[in-house]
Amino acid sequence: MLNTRSKVVAFILALGRRLAGLLCVLFGVSLITFTMTYFAPGDKASAIAHARYPDVQGFPPEILDGIREEFSLNEPFFVQFFQWLYRFIQGDFGNSFASNTPVWDIFVGNAAETLSLTATALVIGLFFAFALSSIAVWRPGSMFDRASVALASIGAAMPNYWLGLLLILLFAAHLNWLPAYGTGSPSHLVLPALTLAFWITASQTRLLRAFFLEAKAAPYIETLRLRGVSEAEIFWRHILRHASVPALTMIGLDIASLLEGTVIVELTFARGGIGSLLAGSVLSRDYPMVLFLVLFSALVYVFINSMIEILQEIMDPRVSIWSHQQAVSSGEARS
Repeated sequence: MLNTRSKVVAFILALGRRLAGLLCVLFGVSLITFTMTYFAPGDKASAIAHARYPDVQGFPPEILDGIREEFSLNEPFFVQFFQWLYRFIQGDFGNSFASNTPVWDIFVGNAAETLSLTATALVIGLFFAFALSSIAVWRPGSMFDRASVALASIGAAMPNYWLGLLLILLFAAHLNWLPAYGTGSPSHLVLPALTLAFWITASQTRLLRAFFLEAKAAPYIETLRLRGVSEAEIFWRHILRHASVPALTMIGLDIASLLEGTVIVELTFARGGIGSLLAGSVLSRDYPMVLFLVLFSALVYVFINSMIEILQEIMDPRVSIWSHQQAVSSGEARS
């Protein structure tokens, strides 16, 4: 057993490593993204001028020079980068080139749509994934099990935009039950949420089924049966607990990757949100908005992965003990 002092030292070292890793990832993402926007083809001053004055065709050099001076576009690369990074750390995310509105205000106005879509899709997708994999694991190789695997394989291979178009064709064009695009009512959320939820269901059904079957094949499960423990208790108290740690990792990765699917779904159904905002910002070369959204996505991804690691240590003490031992060993090696 590790003593209290060793646990405290291990916790501090592990927390320090995670924070250092988080900062390194965010700095690397910011540098790569800023480099891509800096060396993007075209003149930034012209892009800003066209966004500010969309009805004007040509701009005199005086206006373009004034824009370059305003945004420090004549400065060297690293001067521009560290100026932007310094303002970003202070909470000044800049203004959108397209509307001259603060980036944060635009983000807040679109975040609610994406949050409602991802939360609804996640709940629906995980519910059906858990239900299908739980029922299938009772009778491996049965018709229901094979149908679940086939459905999951089809869903994993089917692009989101294609499924979205099929749902629009069926429920909006032919049956006229639901709106095809836009926002404004709960009915506008149904088709986009089902499109995104189907991908989550397909991805998680195969994984949960594999984790459940692996846990079910453990030797102690047969011992529990010989002791007269019911199948329901075996599943809920032992199989589910054994499979929860690896399943939690994969669910966390899917949650972190939802933004990628959200971009496609929001564009397919012409919804407002972070995904469509990112796509529109890239097309309009709204670089302050692109930089903020990419860094926000990286922060969400790293934060979710960190939370998953913490939950794994809580749910499985072996993970926590191993990480503590590694941290103590690395600390002793440095000393």
